[in-house]
Amino acid sequence: MALLKFFRDRRSRTRDEDGAGSMIWLTVYSDMMTNLMMFFLMLFALTRMSSSVREDVMHALQEQFSDKEVEKTQAQEDSKEKMEELKKIAYVEETESRIQITLPAPVLFDIGKADIKEGTKHALSDLATTIKGSKYPIIIEGHTDNVPITGGQFRSNWQLSAARAFAVLNYFIEIEKISPGRLSALGYGEYRPVASNETEDGRAQNRRIEIILVKK
Repeated sequence: MALLKFFRDRRSRTRDEDGAGSMIWLTVYSDMMTNLMMFFLMLFALTRMSSSVREDVMHALQEQFSDKEVEKTQAQEDSKEKMEELKKIAYVEETESRIQITLPAPVLFDIGKADIKEGTKHALSDLATTIKGSKYPIIIEGHTDNVPITGGQFRSNWQLSAARAFAVLNYFIEIEKISPGRLSALGYGEYRPVASNETEDGRAQNRRIEIILVKK
């Protein structure tokens, strides 16, 4: 008899639990309808406001419900767009440890000179706009071909490449207001070629400025 009473009680509790569970949908549905009603009431209230008050309310709502993840994604998209724009004026290579931006030296300097050409400073300004958005240290490298320097201001390709690197560094500091603590400059002369110096095309590739953002 005790066993029979146990099964009867068990079946009764199960039936009660099933009944309660079957009513959960009604709670969810009621909450959804309440939220929809509040939403439409809010929209109706907005239409009854003056334009200035409505703008203030919308601005407040945007600030209240702004999604930081969305903002982060937008910032990433903006960064990608800037990088694509940069690729139109320079060669850009990105790895896990660095972003390397290569500008052909003739874009910025006349042959044998280390003064940035006035007509090409916009290229550096566009570049600065992109790198200002990061906190990475920046290394500026100057490179030349292997044609010896005869006469002029510089006695060697070493000096010329270093002077060009420092010219870019000074432009970033003085004109673009990039923090000097992020910047360093090096001159490698002709000793780190990326192409053969046996052809004019190869020598042109070797005459370059490399701007490296150090990620790691």
